[in-house]
Amino acid sequence: MAEKDWIRRYFAPLVRSAGAAGLTDDTAELSPANGPVVITTDAMVEGVHFFPDDPVETIARKLVRVNVSDILASGAEPREALLTLGWPAEGRSEAELAAFAAALGDELSQWGADLIGGDTVVSPSGLFLSLTLTGACLGPAPICRGGASAGDDVWVTGEIGAARRGYLWKTTGQGEAGWLAALRLPSLPPLSAAALLAREASAAMDISDGLLGDLAALAAASGLAAMIELSAVPFAGGAESLDQAVDLASWGDDYQLLFTAPPAARLAIEASGIPASRIGSLVKGQGLAARWQDAPVNLPETLAFEHGRHA
Repeated sequence: MAEKDWIRRYFAPLVRSAGAAGLTDDTAELSPANGPVVITTDAMVEGVHFFPDDPVETIARKLVRVNVSDILASGAEPREALLTLGWPAEGRSEAELAAFAAALGDELSQWGADLIGGDTVVSPSGLFLSLTLTGACLGPAPICRGGASAGDDVWVTGEIGAARRGYLWKTTGQGEAGWLAALRLPSLPPLSAAALLAREASAAMDISDGLLGDLAALAAASGLAAMIELSAVPFAGGAESLDQAVDLASWGDDYQLLFTAPPAARLAIEASGIPASRIGSLVKGQGLAARWQDAPVNLPETLAFEHGRHA
């Protein structure tokens, strides 16, 4: 099937925005905004960010979610999406393409986003895909990594380490098969988390490369040091030891939200209905210090996950 036929048959039916012109043009008109607009993009490559035998439906949904998490962390709601799709010349059927498109459209719709364009090509080896997503800020400005102050609390939404447990089961058989779903399709906080961050957060980012490394990056962007109590982190399945806690907090693919807020915001955050745990604080200085059950610990030199092959 020709690439223009992919668009006409599988992706044009997903379009709802008038500015997209049914994907018949090379450009699209963005919807008017009442305030600041943020934009993000993430790419995924077969054998690097997902396994070749992962269902195409979960690949499509994960592509959306890894972008949505960035938008939510900015205190914004998803709006419009551009898809770049490199579909393999061999090895994947048209039925899989149809399933991919259906899952992509459904996932975008669940977050209130519209597909407005992109590009499709034939890939000589493996599936390649990228999504660019815009978001409408719910406050006067986006929430950034560098806005925290000394004394701010550190919070994290949801649970940390589920994807790591899924990866260990997939590659070594360690643990339980049920964790594989978390690796293929990360859980995100609800859309209402964007409003909470817009009201209360001083700094924020999503957790893609590991809680420890991302917290160190947020603290550095704010010109501060971070203190984390690892035993307060909501680890998926719990953490039986310090070594396990550090492993789960270093691996990545969580896509939960890491944010800071002044202590005066604690009651509002706890009453918001958003699952969030207070795990530390920011202080004057540089670097990252950690404790486990109230005792200081030595952290490894490598705090963040570097994407290797999933094949």
